[in-house]
Amino acid sequence: MELKFALLKAFLKVLGFIKGDKYKYSQEYEDNFRYMDMSEKLWWGYKSVVKQIERAEKGKGIEEYFANQDLDFTEGELFNAESRITISAGGDLSASEMIFPDNTEHLWDDVRDFYFDADIVCANLEAPIVPERPPVGVPAMCLTAPKLNISPQMFERFIDEGRGVNFFSTANNHSLDQGEHGVVSTLDFLDSKGYPHVGTARTREEQNDIPIIEQNGIKTAFISYTYCLNGEDTIPGKEYMTNLIRLNKPETDISLIREHVRLAKEKGADMIAAMLHWSIEFETYPIKNVIDMGHRIMECGVDIILGGHAHVAQPMEKYRFFDPYDKREKDGFIIYSLGELVSLNLFSKNSRLALLLKLEISKGIDKGSKITKITGLKALPIYILFKPMENGNTDYRILDLRKTLADIRAGKNPYAFSEADIQELERLEKLLYMRLLPKNSSKILD
Repeated sequence: MELKFALLKAFLKVLGFIKGDKYKYSQEYEDNFRYMDMSEKLWWGYKSVVKQIERAEKGKGIEEYFANQDLDFTEGELFNAESRITISAGGDLSASEMIFPDNTEHLWDDVRDFYFDADIVCANLEAPIVPERPPVGVPAMCLTAPKLNISPQMFERFIDEGRGVNFFSTANNHSLDQGEHGVVSTLDFLDSKGYPHVGTARTREEQNDIPIIEQNGIKTAFISYTYCLNGEDTIPGKEYMTNLIRLNKPETDISLIREHVRLAKEKGADMIAAMLHWSIEFETYPIKNVIDMGHRIMECGVDIILGGHAHVAQPMEKYRFFDPYDKREKDGFIIYSLGELVSLNLFSKNSRLALLLKLEISKGIDKGSKITKITGLKALPIYILFKPMENGNTDYRILDLRKTLADIRAGKNPYAFSEADIQELERLEKLLYMRLLPKNSSKILD
């Protein structure tokens, strides 16, 4: 396996040299394994093991568009808030052969106060949980998509003794890794623990029973969809078990989203958050097709889009749109990819940089009308630490990137980073400010 991987990496490096400028920019692909031709498979391989793509599609103004974003959601003088809630969002919780309960004892130490201090703490559960089957994780060298399975013990790390993640999206490309039984087992497991979820379902009725979390008189609905199932079809006759929509493809039918928004509004939702497994892997910017899809989804009446799957963080956007239900112009929020949360890609250096978010939602009176809107946004850049220890064990934890660099610059080095490690941290910091955050980002950084 190691020799095969080394030969593949050498071949892809040569290919990248031959392709030259073309391989430096995002390209218009769907990134859907089921429909990939050989050229796209080679492109995917290059991005995943040689070099992640940090430049947007040429000639479409994408980099400038995100650099000039105004992410200020200040409530305004005319708005009188009567109640508020906070929603924290993190990226993908996956399964890995390199991440397990023994090396994640201090998983949340550096970010617990930010991430878990919210009314709703959400993330994407990117693998089934079938307790009677052995756990299956992504190996260090991965040439095919493994059939993942998360252990109940690792799930306990995610919920952090009841202080941690308390809402889970289950729609992603690994939803069917353990088959129909895996979908049912995962939902049964979450229900047994008392954790709400959305994205997969045991029945059609459950698919259409949009979960609403009510806190402080504010009703927040969650909907969730995935762009693919790793080459699998939905279960014949039971397509409702997985919310599958080809989100990366232009002009895709999104009538299921419209229907779920309608059902959420019927149940009295004040705010609708869509958790989307989409966008293009190993690329810093979303392609134009994905941006257009985000806007189409928001125009259905969605207020917040929380994206994942790309294995790297992608930018944020404030999008002004007309809400067909509220009958008014409003500001929505999109993050195209939060990046990893508990996951590990050894050959994707940019995957070590991710984001945690905290959104404030307020309900009150504006110009005589009662409305609910986003009134605050904070972001915490994080670094995924995976470090071999002298005793032969490993340490996996999530670090506050800016705090870590501040400590290093102050002469502290509690994680024994080498000079090469420090240079890599500084490179990721540069990527954060040059590509992921808008020019005026001081207001949103926690």
